[in-house]
Amino acid sequence: MKTNKIHHPICPHCEGKGYIEIRDCSGEIQREETCFFCEGTGELISEDDQINPELINPTTD
Repeated sequence: MKTNKIHHPICPHCEGKGYIEIRDCSGEIQREETCFFCEGTGELISEDDQINPELINPTTD
């Protein structure tokens, strides 16, 4: 049986891991952060599906 599962392309920034390793100058991993570009999913997110920070923390003029 075939399912109609949609496969999104892998995020090139984190290589599909969902997190980015922050390294120091000697190459040692200092910390890991959730990938900003895929929001931790490891898959590219279309611009329409991305969370707009302005909706979370609206600024007032």
